Amino acid sequence: MKRQQIRRDEFTSLLYRLTDQGVEFRNRWRGFIFLVIWLVLSLFSAVVMILGSGAKGQLNIGVIIGMSLIKYIPLLTVVYSLARVMAARYLDDVYELDDEDLAASFLEDVTFGYGHEKITINEGKISAEDEKSPLILIGGPGKIQINLDSIALLETVTGEPEIIYPRSDPWKLGRFERIREIGRYDEVGKREYAIINLRDQFVSGLSVKSRTKDGIPLEVHDIKVIFSILRKGGAEDDMAQDGSYLFDEHAVQALVYNQTIITPEPSTRSGITFPWDTTVIPLIVSEFEDLIKSHNLSEILASISQKEMDNASQNDQTLMQMRLEMTGQQMTEEMRKKSTAPNFQSRSKITALFFEKEFKDKAASLGVTIDWIDIGTWQLPSNLILEKHKKAWDLSRENSQKRNALERWKRRQEVAEIANLVDHVIIRNYEKTPRKAPSEKELEKLLMTDLETVADYRRQLLQSGGQRSSKVIALEILKAFRKEMNAGKSLIESDSKPLEEKQADLASIEKAIKNISYFTDHWVNKS
Repeated sequence: MKRQQIRRDEFTSLLYRLTDQGVEFRNRWRGFIFLVIWLVLSLFSAVVMILGSGAKGQLNIGVIIGMSLIKYIPLLTVVYSLARVMAARYLDDVYELDDEDLAASFLEDVTFGYGHEKITINEGKISAEDEKSPLILIGGPGKIQINLDSIALLETVTGEPEIIYPRSDPWKLGRFERIREIGRYDEVGKREYAIINLRDQFVSGLSVKSRTKDGIPLEVHDIKVIFSILRKGGAEDDMAQDGSYLFDEHAVQALVYNQTIITPEPSTRSGITFPWDTTVIPLIVSEFEDLIKSHNLSEILASISQKEMDNASQNDQTLMQMRLEMTGQQMTEEMRKKSTAPNFQSRSKITALFFEKEFKDKAASLGVTIDWIDIGTWQLPSNLILEKHKKAWDLSRENSQKRNALERWKRRQEVAEIANLVDHVIIRNYEKTPRKAPSEKELEKLLMTDLETVADYRRQLLQSGGQRSSKVIALEILKAFRKEMNAGKSLIESDSKPLEEKQADLASIEKAIKNISYFTDHWVNKS
């Protein structure tokens, strides 16, 4: 019983197997069954006619047997044809072919044949004539020739994907194996299939509409992009030695199965078809939308270049250094945030976003790579911004410019006043001293002159309740002078004048700092 069950299972498996082995098995059994039925019917008919007619003689009996053998051949052929027509009608209804002859021909091929249909894929497209082929409408068996600039993704009857690429011999399709159809349209010339053009692609005229972080509508028009399928191993050379284009096999499946559908559809068509309209276009559009939504309008449309931003950053560093040297106070985190420039998005910076690793990885997950991009024209919708809003915006910008100008003027005045004090109080005082190193008596004389000023300062402190000694006050004054001299030296060194013009001033300041250090050390040792 088990052996019989195994034999029945093997018989059933071979009978319905969608392979060449199954075809050979079905052809053998079709011929055997046809022969058995023909012989049984013919012999039965001959015996009945001979017995019923009472025919005698070899000639009469031979005629009856011959007629019995011949008459069942067209009868069986008609029966087979009717069965084929009925099955073709069912297949035509399932696949909506509207062509019973095509369905009948396909049934003959898929059941008892090896496929005689052949189509060609060129530049990522199928011709209108080949679109009517059963290889496209239903599937194999048949052959597909792929030219050097295209690849396609097939799906077997079990749904397993297979990538076919350019080669000299055509690809043989298994039974019911077909090119995956996207299914958006069902008209000849409009259908989209999982066929990818390996050449570099160019698209222009893309538009994006979104709102900035501060709620203002912003539009981007005429975006242009050059892109392609992800190349194998990120190879810089797009072509292989045989002239075919390189591609990443995982990128093919990503393009077919990782589609992104934009809803509602854009009012203006991009002019490109699958798979780029469901991968590259949504990727570019979403990147622009995220950029617009995460920044204020002033950060996106400000006419500031990278050079101006670098200069502003350098000026902030200089001011921080001056503050530290003059006051000894470090800039707090709150002050640092206030002094930080806005996150301006220049055109070069926006373009660079599409070539950073994060965006490249995102594009690679969809199976594409961006080779070049023009970020288009950015503009405000004129019918949505009222005139009062424009005036308020202009007034705000003017006030901001005036505040910045006032701050810059204030800083210049502070620096000029410090330089003036250093020049008149310290440098000119010590320019009167001889160029040679002063003796101890001369230093004491100069010190006494400074102490007279210190005494006046001390009397003022005593009148206000101060209790410190004149020595301590003198030392504090000298230390303050030395700090101002260091600040003046930094200002002169950062000046854009030639080094020869600054050399004399720097020498005078170095001399003054040296004398002040000598005074403070001498006074401390003497006390």
